[in-house]
Amino acid sequence: MTLITKATRSFLLACIAALAVGGVSCFWFLHQIMDSEASDQLLHEKEQVEAYVNEIGFLPKRWFSISDSLWAVRTHPPVPIVMSDTVLFSTVQQEYLAYRQLSFGIATLNGYYQVNIRKALYETQGLKQALLWAFSGLTILLVGLLFFINYRLSRSLWKPFYRTLDTLQTFQLAQKEPLKFRRTSITEFQTLQANLQKLTNQLRQDYQSLKTFTENASHELQTPLAVIASNLEMLIQAPNLTDEQLERIGNLIEAVGNLSKMNHSLLLLTKIENGQFTDATDIAFSTLLSEKIDLWQPLIQDKSLQLRTQITPNVHLQMNAFLVDVLLNNLLGNALKHNQPNGSITIELTKTTLTISNTGPQPSIPVDQLWERFSKGSSRSDSVGLGLALVKQIADTYHFPISYHFQDGWHRVQISFNIS
Repeated sequence: MTLITKATRSFLLACIAALAVGGVSCFWFLHQIMDSEASDQLLHEKEQVEAYVNEIGFLPKRWFSISDSLWAVRTHPPVPIVMSDTVLFSTVQQEYLAYRQLSFGIATLNGYYQVNIRKALYETQGLKQALLWAFSGLTILLVGLLFFINYRLSRSLWKPFYRTLDTLQTFQLAQKEPLKFRRTSITEFQTLQANLQKLTNQLRQDYQSLKTFTENASHELQTPLAVIASNLEMLIQAPNLTDEQLERIGNLIEAVGNLSKMNHSLLLLTKIENGQFTDATDIAFSTLLSEKIDLWQPLIQDKSLQLRTQITPNVHLQMNAFLVDVLLNNLLGNALKHNQPNGSITIELTKTTLTISNTGPQPSIPVDQLWERFSKGSSRSDSVGLGLALVKQIADTYHFPISYHFQDGWHRVQISFNIS
């Protein structure tokens, strides 16, 4: 939900709540005022009757001069003053209508009477309903107008902020040019843009420094490692070496090989994290996977492994060609390296998933730690613990969900492709 939408919705909800409370309050006050007015009119007519009797001594013969709903009944004193509401059936309108009635006693020269004055309330109810509808219509119109003005004003005021966000989304660490924000007259947005400019410039400088250091360090390490490996290979061919010396030299050659492999993998991880493989092409994934399996076939046969494949044809992905090659090599190498003698490998490719399963011993560490760098599920000396970390980093780069499970002696790695 955008900021403008949330602010506008909050404003609308606040207006509706305020108007609901205000509308109910206004209707209640209007009801009280009109009821009070009806009672006051009845009391005023009572005073007129009492004034007439005090002056003449008799009840007036023409009641309509005072009220059109007034009658008197001879009774015995005393009669209390009673104000009450009632409903009567109207033969004209064929419905029950509301009335308010005032009863009181009065003494005349002809005797004591109970006088009743009645006033219709349904007329005020109609007026209240009309006022309520008028108030509701005016309120809806006012809220709609305020909503429109608030939305347009918010869009205008927050436009520099959204322009800044759009510019920020184009930022890449590898770009050489600094971000260029459109100028604004709002002080807060000027401060935001200045701080973002400073921050992104610092990030680009740090990235370039780290990139240069990583590349230089990797390059400088490869040369002495290659020299050490070459000298060790020459040394192992020297005559008169004992078995113990040959074993130690062999261990050194293996260690140097692992160190060189680790250096290469770490450099590749750093490049992937820094987003240096941004170019993507259409990869015939089904064809490439079949070709990779053919390349690994001699090693699979050498370890006497059973291979079962089910590859859906014409699966295409938009990825960097080099990263796809690294991904498949690490997945296939992992399934081969961590298998067991006379074990099995199953490879399944559908339009949306790639699943590679292999038999093997249970991992010696928790499954969720296998994706971490230098985490190894076995004690093999030829594993540097970076293969699955590379696979996870490549999958995360393309937002491909990846999972690992071990059950009943089977390791299963599955990658889901987000194909729209």
